[in-house]
Amino acid sequence: MRLNAAVAVFSLLLLSACGDRAEPAATATPAAAAPAAEVAEDAPAVLPPLPVGDFRITTLTLGKAVDAEGQVPVALETFAPTDKIYAAVVSVGSSEGLTLSARWTTADGSEVAKAGQSLAPSTPLVTTFSIAQAEPWPVGGYQVEIAINGRVVETRAFQVQ
Repeated sequence: MRLNAAVAVFSLLLLSACGDRAEPAATATPAAAAPAAEVAEDAPAVLPPLPVGDFRITTLTLGKAVDAEGQVPVALETFAPTDKIYAAVVSVGSSEGLTLSARWTTADGSEVAKAGQSLAPSTPLVTTFSIAQAEPWPVGGYQVEIAINGRVVETRAFQVQ
């Protein structure tokens, strides 16, 4: 019961922090006068729930190799068109269960790849994601988004040259 109350309070705080998006009061349409469809479009999106526990990401490192523990030994921000690209996510804390995912995109937001792993961590953990393709990567900007239960918590930009 306490957990539900804590989630409700956190959600309220999160929603109140998003208040900067609202139009100024002088030009806002009162909700009673607005059609229901307009009110629904202006409503904030419901965010996926955070995991129960103290799980958190401490580092996200990109590179073109991983060691025996799954960590990237040499962090990079620029890759060759033929490189396999790794993202090593180091986390601490515990959780009864969560999904950690990586979404790789081009600079314009087009999805290149997406992968997720179900976890129930109880100790520090390294989770590794990677992308590769048979044809060389097009030159340009990319990014990887790391999400916990669908909620993006880390983003890292990189270049292919």
